[in-house]
Amino acid sequence: MKIKAVHQYAKDVESVFGLFHDPEFMQTKYVGIGARNVEVLECAGSDGRYAVKVKREVPADVPALLKKFLNPWNSVVQSESWEGKTGGPWRCTFTIDIAGVPVTVKGAMELRAEGSGCVNDVQLEVKCGIPLIGGKLADFVGSDAEKAMQKEYEFIRAHLGQG
Repeated sequence: MKIKAVHQYAKDVESVFGLFHDPEFMQTKYVGIGARNVEVLECAGSDGRYAVKVKREVPADVPALLKKFLNPWNSVVQSESWEGKTGGPWRCTFTIDIAGVPVTVKGAMELRAEGSGCVNDVQLEVKCGIPLIGGKLADFVGSDAEKAMQKEYEFIRAHLGQG
């Protein structure tokens, strides 16, 4: 399953990117959108490179068909590798590992100036190699990821006063 979104902000690239590698903000954001046991495992960088790694438990309303693979709460580790320069663009590749779930989740983001603000262009792909049920599992995880992306976007906009 492939997911694409373009998130627009009325703030400059550096204001938004500052939130993307602020450990306190990440903690607040993930708790604010319903995660628990949030841990920022890595958040460091300089010279146009940043590494971010966040572990958290996320809720899922799992259909009966997929209860063998998913729990009501699932442990997730999101790893991001950012490269860019002041004023943008900032480009990121990321992976999301869901403990014990046989899917791969990979994506890319590009945060760039646009007009008087900026946009974050997000692309995400979820795959599962299990025959028959794999497509359903990938679709469910992808749908949940898409909802989480939207919640994060709305949380960031509210934080920036764009509510």
